[in-house]
Amino acid sequence: MTFPIHHRALLAAGILLTLAVDATAQGRGRRGQRGERPPAPPAEAKPEDSKPAKPKVYVAITGGDVHLGTGQRLTGATVLLADDKIEAVGHNLTVPEGATVIDAKGKVVSPGFVCVLGNGMGAGRSAPYADAVNPYDPEIKQGLAAGITAFLAGSVGSSAQLTGSNAVIKLAWGDAKGMVLKEDAVVGLAAELSLGDRDKLTEAVQKAREYLQALEQFPKQKAADPNAKEPTAPPGSEKLLAVLRGDAMLWINPAGGGGGFAMFGGGGRRGAPRADDIDAIRQALATAKLFGRGVVLQKPTSGWVIPDEIAATGSMVFLSPRDRRPADPANPDRTGSNLAQAAILAQAGVPVAVTCPVGMFGGAGVGIGGILGQDLNTPQVDAAYAVRGGLDGRKALRTLTLDAARLLGVDRRIGSLEAGKDADVLILDGDPLHYATFVTMALVNGKVVYERAKEPLYSHIPR
Repeated sequence: MTFPIHHRALLAAGILLTLAVDATAQGRGRRGQRGERPPAPPAEAKPEDSKPAKPKVYVAITGGDVHLGTGQRLTGATVLLADDKIEAVGHNLTVPEGATVIDAKGKVVSPGFVCVLGNGMGAGRSAPYADAVNPYDPEIKQGLAAGITAFLAGSVGSSAQLTGSNAVIKLAWGDAKGMVLKEDAVVGLAAELSLGDRDKLTEAVQKAREYLQALEQFPKQKAADPNAKEPTAPPGSEKLLAVLRGDAMLWINPAGGGGGFAMFGGGGRRGAPRADDIDAIRQALATAKLFGRGVVLQKPTSGWVIPDEIAATGSMVFLSPRDRRPADPANPDRTGSNLAQAAILAQAGVPVAVTCPVGMFGGAGVGIGGILGQDLNTPQVDAAYAVRGGLDGRKALRTLTLDAARLLGVDRRIGSLEAGKDADVLILDGDPLHYATFVTMALVNGKVVYERAKEPLYSHIPR
């Protein structure tokens, strides 16, 4: 059959319309069986608006004779600080544009002094120390003028139980948040324990170890059994666990009594350590073996007699080279104090820090209690006495810097001029251990907190 042209056009249009309707219906049916039309792919996620990084504040101390605090020295070097940290130390460093440059040519640059025992200087008397510091205490300036940038404040104790409430305080003038470096840095224990107390300690250490092992294995147990319960710490084991984990240093006092924080005694007076404390030291070293880590011996009298035994346990010592203990006339060669004790211990590989003798009326740390005893003006005197006893001068500086920080467990933060550590720096006009040397400038957490020329303490004394 033949259709006219206009009829053929109408017929084609009808067929196309029928096919379109049918295709739509079939599409609905198929999609109805598969579900709704897949959503359009999500728009590409836009990165969150990030605030531009705050530019670092650089300070460059240039041209000084730099004592790193490790026993090394660099002449004419640069110490570059970025914000509150040390960025780099060395020669030919590139100083960033806009950095504050402090010319230290002809001067000595050193880490801030770390005192293992101290009092006052803005520290509170009890925990929490972060809530009790006074960043505007005038004693802070006095301490900075003497080169002190950090010290241990509080109590340690010396009994059959692990005790202590203390904090490492930084002399961050005007900055309360920057003053507390670490709370409960140290735990104290007596060296000489009764058999009963020794057994209790051994049992407590064993239970604490078992708890730490169970805690380490718990994630695997939890993965295998979702109902597994996390191990609980033995009652009263907080301080013991802190020592085992390496979060606190264990100080042991061979002399017994109040130890480094004794209110009275020491310095040759009532309550002074005995002429021979070798047995007590060895008991302390047995405790080190029990814990599996070195301890800190507080002012031992006879450490110089058995330095290798102390070194073998990885233990450390702090002492006052000015302390004097008479020898036992029946055994003068192995008893009594020895001015060379610091040198002998250091030669054996024992880290040594120094502190002052106990004050006349109490207080065992650096403070304002007396001339050359508990004197805040002269923390370097005991290190100089150690030199008098044969300790190398560069190692003697460690007794106030890196080794002192190690005894407090904060050597990753302070104690030496190394990249990444806190920017606690001194600029001095001479040998750090010389009695006539003055601090010309001190920086704590990268900020200038003391300038001799602007403070009344020593600005009037010519050089």
